[in-house]
Amino acid sequence: MLQSSRNSLALVLEDVNNTLNTASPKVIGDGLLGVSGVLAENVNLRKTLVDVAVAPETKQSTLNAVFGTRVDDAALQIVVRAANRRFARAQDFVTAVETAGVTAIAAAAQAEGTLGQVEEEIFRFTRLLVSDHELDGAFESPAPTTAKRELVSTLLASRVSEYTLTLIHYAVSHPRGKRVSETLENFSQVLAFRQQRAVADVTVAHPLTQEQEERLARALSASYGRELVLNVHIDPNVVGGVRVQVGDEVTSSTIADRIADVRRRLAS
Repeated sequence: MLQSSRNSLALVLEDVNNTLNTASPKVIGDGLLGVSGVLAENVNLRKTLVDVAVAPETKQSTLNAVFGTRVDDAALQIVVRAANRRFARAQDFVTAVETAGVTAIAAAAQAEGTLGQVEEEIFRFTRLLVSDHELDGAFESPAPTTAKRELVSTLLASRVSEYTLTLIHYAVSHPRGKRVSETLENFSQVLAFRQQRAVADVTVAHPLTQEQEERLARALSASYGRELVLNVHIDPNVVGGVRVQVGDEVTSSTIADRIADVRRRLAS
């Protein structure tokens, strides 16, 4: 995401947080996710809304025509204001609305004291997808969205928070070119940020034991000076060591990276 889009995303999230003080977080979250889902499937609509040549009044009338009777006004006005910000790509605009929706859902869970539970449930389901290739394949297949949502409900209904179910239903319904597990990992970062924690994406060649994960989490948290939640990825191409990414910062001690560094030095 280019800097212009990052700046606009930050302003959209600030707008959401301000609005949460005056309206229902769940209603806003449901509305924003509903809008982002439609935008994800409608190229022309999202391109119109990010086009700087289109007048703000036209954008508002377009949004009112499409969503006016389907989305809460507080949520819709967040989208109207977002559409008048500058995004480098139409997809970045969709990401901003989507992230705003997840932020509102996180706020709703936080207000009920269940945000930690939602974060844990999202984390566990993501890990399940990574480890169960058959289940992961079912969600990545061309099966109808309704079938995928029904599968989620069958697996999780009455077992997880309604907020967890909302986020996973959205993820399987609107992949936007990403795997469901990747979308949920992005959601985990939003949930962690809401709790003033950060997510560390850790890549290793072989699975870690629970004790190893806990030790690594403590070591990284101490190193970064804040609590970190680990998202562990298995990549057989990582030869020895570990690769850690927190935000835009990447730290690597893998043999593969050291070999690549030597090759770069030789080439230069």
